[in-house]
Amino acid sequence: MELRHLEQILEICRAGGFSGAARKLQISQPTLSKSIARLEAQLSLKLFERSGGAARPTAYGAFVAQRAEILLKGVASLSRDLEQLARGEEGRIRIAVGPASRLKPLPQLLSHIAVRFPKLHVETVQETGPGVMTALQEGRVDIAFGYAEHAARYGDLIRKKMFEDAMVLVARPGHPALALRDAGPREVLRYPVALPNVVPAVEKWAGELSREEAENLRAFVSDDYGLVIQRALDTDFIAIGASFLFESHLRDGRLAKVSTTLDVTYACWMLTTAERWRSPLIKAMAELSKAAVNGPPVRAEAA
Repeated sequence: MELRHLEQILEICRAGGFSGAARKLQISQPTLSKSIARLEAQLSLKLFERSGGAARPTAYGAFVAQRAEILLKGVASLSRDLEQLARGEEGRIRIAVGPASRLKPLPQLLSHIAVRFPKLHVETVQETGPGVMTALQEGRVDIAFGYAEHAARYGDLIRKKMFEDAMVLVARPGHPALALRDAGPREVLRYPVALPNVVPAVEKWAGELSREEAENLRAFVSDDYGLVIQRALDTDFIAIGASFLFESHLRDGRLAKVSTTLDVTYACWMLTTAERWRSPLIKAMAELSKAAVNGPPVRAEAA
């Protein structure tokens, strides 16, 4: 049984016959008659007693009509609510980001939201990488952007990949590490490192560490990439992160890449729960996020 069947049964009961119901539904009378006949055959139930041009519901037909009215009102109300939400006329979106996703794709996404959903209320929360997933699981946010490895333990989350980038090591011009070629962890970790957190892929690359190497790997940990970058600019620290984070500094020569054997990909994902994924607004956020990182910038028109 489909929604159109409920609409047809209800209209036949209201009109007292197939002809009047067909006019209201804007379909031909034969089409309506065939639709109900097929449904009756499918259910093995008689829904209407037909007599001349009139149609009187059987006990089954009256039961369906009574339930249909309630269901159709609910569907109409749900459709209106979803349309409002999808247009951003009402509602609120809460977004959690990590140190890297705060810089991409969050600013780009907010620009797109301002154009597509100008009335939507937006809240953003910055967390550590693992903290982003915790905020989502605890229901404090609706969507989260984060590094793939932090989401690995949450198998029931909906995942949408936004973009990938290479993890790189950078240092100030003149740093001794810039003279190295394909430096391994033993060579790199002679120097202190600045980064937001030590992800499992970097730990695997580093392998078993001496006490000094372990201290250097966690010499400066901050959830603010501005501070991580500043550490590399001002000192002999080596900064680790996705290459887009250092793009402007590499372009103008304030930082340079260290040649290493590190071969790790940073993958940024949008994550949400299965329940929230049912919302058209959340699906729209996934579409806008992809557009934000892959398309040209957008600008909201002045009011």
